Amino acid sequence: MSSPSRPRPDRHPVRAAAFLLVMAVVQGYGPAPAAAAVPLPAIAVLPGTQQTSLVVDLGASTESVADKTAQITIAGARQTAPLLPVVSARLAVTFVIDTSADGGTALPAWLSAAARFILEAPAGTQAAVVTDTSPPSLISPPQRGPTGIVRALSGIRAGGQRSTSDALTLAKAQFPASPTGRRAVVVYTSAADAGGESAAALGARFQQAGTMLIVVGGVADSAYWPEAARATGGFFAPAGKPVAVPALDQVATTLRGRYLVQFPTPEALPARASVRIETGKLILTGDVVIPARVAGSRAGRPGLASRYRVELALATAAVGVLVVIAAVLLIRRRTARTGAAATATVARGRASVAEAAVRARAARPGGLVQGRAAVPGTGSGKPPSSPP
Repeated sequence: MSSPSRPRPDRHPVRAAAFLLVMAVVQGYGPAPAAAAVPLPAIAVLPGTQQTSLVVDLGASTESVADKTAQITIAGARQTAPLLPVVSARLAVTFVIDTSADGGTALPAWLSAAARFILEAPAGTQAAVVTDTSPPSLISPPQRGPTGIVRALSGIRAGGQRSTSDALTLAKAQFPASPTGRRAVVVYTSAADAGGESAAALGARFQQAGTMLIVVGGVADSAYWPEAARATGGFFAPAGKPVAVPALDQVATTLRGRYLVQFPTPEALPARASVRIETGKLILTGDVVIPARVAGSRAGRPGLASRYRVELALATAAVGVLVVIAAVLLIRRRTARTGAAATATVARGRASVAEAAVRARAARPGGLVQGRAAVPGTGSGKPPSSPP
């Protein structure tokens, strides 16, 4: 009997492995795969008179976006726009601190958070402090560096009632020379809303002013603050009760993920713009609408600023009335002096003319009888006899 033949090894798996290895090597030398396109997380559009800032959230990107640019296409015309971080030395931030008696328990946490924010901000950051009380007060005017801000925060005490909407109006008025998108108002409050003003109205006037609104609130379930802040490119960080440190950390983390795409404001508004940002492995694209600026939007809500304007108008009117009264009195006084002077001059003139006439008649014979001027045919004087 012949011995059984030895089984031949199955070569198909070997061939398959070799084929995959060759394909991997070939692909390694081939062109790089195309970058994936994802929707651009555009947060808000802040229209300015000269420049518009688009606020985008790139915090989820795993790659650095430093030295990156964006492509903006408006009405078929493409332009390159800088991509700038919100947190930079050009940031101008105003802190609004709830100093009311109702929110007194959270005040130490608010003061600590604001001090921490300015201490960790880039060198050259400008800041100011407004207290939310009645009336609101600017306790630290705009300045650079953290020293004066921290000193002002350390002297704040709780008391009085809130005037949140007016405090926000006062805070928004700071840093008028800063570019659109470079201004931010950070609010630390225990209030559920701004007090009477709707969230849509508050967000709209901050958006038109080109100012981001960031709120750290003690009311975690408030729907008011997220709606108001979202329209400005800002956000709401719920702190809860008691105030938790993670909520305060959320402000720095989220804000550092915000970037500005800045480009000249189109002449015709509203306008649609297509945005494209390449970060290397990702291409972010999206469309935004640049709204038309509302006439008189910088005036803000009728509140603190409006009362100041009304008071200024009343004061101006009062000064005008006083000026008119003083002018009338001065004119009357001068008129009286002029009339008196004219009367005296006329009296002296008449006296002089009468005296001259008397002297002239006295020089003639019979012209003066017993100290009185003789008028022919009148008085007691007799007419002179005719010569023979």
